Amino acid sequence: MVPKKLGEILVESMVITQEQLDQALQIQKEKGGKLGEILIDLGLLTEKIIADVVSMQRDLKRIELNVNEIEPNVLNLIPKDVCIKYRVLPYAIENDALLIATDDPLNQDAINMAQFSSNMRVVSGIVEPSKLDEALARLSDAQEILPTQVEDKYKMTMEQKAGKIIDESDTQGSIVKLVNMVLIKGIDLGASDIHLEADSKFTRVRYRVNGVLHEKFRVPVAYHEKIILRLKVIAKLDISIHDVPQTGGFRVDYGQGRITMRIEIIPTVRGENASIRFSSGGLEVSSLDKLGLSRPELGVIADNIFKPAGLIIVCGPTGSGKTSTLYAILRRINSPEKKIITLEDPVEEFLPLINQVQIDTAKGLTFATALRAVLRMDPDIIFIGEIRDTETAKIAIRSAITGHLVLTTLHTRNTFESVYRLLDLGIEPFLLINTINLVIGQRLVRTLCPHCKMKAESEGKIIYRPKGCDKCKNTGYIGRTGVFELLPGEFINRDTLIPIPAIDELARKAKSAGIETLWQKGMKKVYAGETSLTEVIRAIPKLSWDEESLSNNLIK
Repeated sequence: MVPKKLGEILVESMVITQEQLDQALQIQKEKGGKLGEILIDLGLLTEKIIADVVSMQRDLKRIELNVNEIEPNVLNLIPKDVCIKYRVLPYAIENDALLIATDDPLNQDAINMAQFSSNMRVVSGIVEPSKLDEALARLSDAQEILPTQVEDKYKMTMEQKAGKIIDESDTQGSIVKLVNMVLIKGIDLGASDIHLEADSKFTRVRYRVNGVLHEKFRVPVAYHEKIILRLKVIAKLDISIHDVPQTGGFRVDYGQGRITMRIEIIPTVRGENASIRFSSGGLEVSSLDKLGLSRPELGVIADNIFKPAGLIIVCGPTGSGKTSTLYAILRRINSPEKKIITLEDPVEEFLPLINQVQIDTAKGLTFATALRAVLRMDPDIIFIGEIRDTETAKIAIRSAITGHLVLTTLHTRNTFESVYRLLDLGIEPFLLINTINLVIGQRLVRTLCPHCKMKAESEGKIIYRPKGCDKCKNTGYIGRTGVFELLPGEFINRDTLIPIPAIDELARKAKSAGIETLWQKGMKKVYAGETSLTEVIRAIPKLSWDEESLSNNLIK
């Protein structure tokens, strides 16, 4: 039976009318946000009423949280980052079940993750969102800070993309020092990006470290507009625009290298929020053999990247390490005897001997227009940052057919979906059969801390779980490693692609041919003690063709 949605429960309980629900749903459709928060903002309900009604209708326990009264051994049953991401909090053990508090008991993904993480049967109860926020805040290391409390030591040289050094005389204001501190903290943490998000009380500053978000600072929301204004100024964005997204960037000199920062500003119902992404232009970067590839996988990649022509695709969602893999490939095949041209948006690393082109769609320099010009320059190897449209896809395929090695990325979940994405873009199957050398699908998972990981046994196999110690900052993990799915071009032939099969049929044919999926590769790293099952579940979707079952004993 499909569980009822919140709006249905509230209407059936007669705390709101169908007309009021329709009004809230229309606002949600136009502006986004959670239905409960919209109903509260409209003055129709309170958090307490929503929690009480859902508790009664779904027979859930109503919970009053006090973190100080929860036993530490209970709190530690679910990792802090899982609690914060999925908004769940363990508070007691009763009848061999772990009792958890959540503000969204209809979120089955959160319940499942709590169960996987704790390796216990889970019973959920409902708590008001603000009370849960307060409790989760006690778990995080977030520090409440005022701009006037930031020390004077946070200074750095900033340069806008046009090469203009930002005026150093404008570095004494408290907001300027606060923004500098936020950026420097991100660099020191080794973060991949920073998120500045406003809620009703605070601007929350969260850092993504090893793929997981950590809240580090909270600034009173009254300063939010000034923080966003400062970011717009240094990123050379239009400070008069507040209702459409903007993209900009700048560079800083800090520590041992120059770091490029890309800023995205997006309007939300609570104001403009910012996301800042880091890329190190001069710092040490990984080589192919340090990405987490096995020896056989390295052999397959080497066999294909040194071919004189063809198409190599790296696929995965944002943040899965696609660019790092392609840069590692470029460094491996780079030589004075080859002319390599890259088309990137943005250029994230500066590579010797390579002609790197920065895409600028605002000026008409798109991937397709740049690619047409590049072909007239007699390159041996072309790197296309991403195939986004039919025109780029067709030119890339034509380039691969006419004697060029083409490297590119696609935003798809796995290698099989990449094949279908190109078909959707209008590429004929016979062209794919003749051009694809290799498709690489990938994800990043955190590696278990070697100093504190806990040994367990499952079905005769030794696996490990995270624990936490001083060396890993009590996270249980240090660093990340890649999980790779390799689909060789030899598999993409007339027998497998003509007539075009359903995607699950193609995947099962690949498995029958000995090609291992992302899920299988992730489980291999679990059995090897490199990562945990919880991490694989978090990072890798288990799809219909992954029939390997999850044993409850596996996560003991």
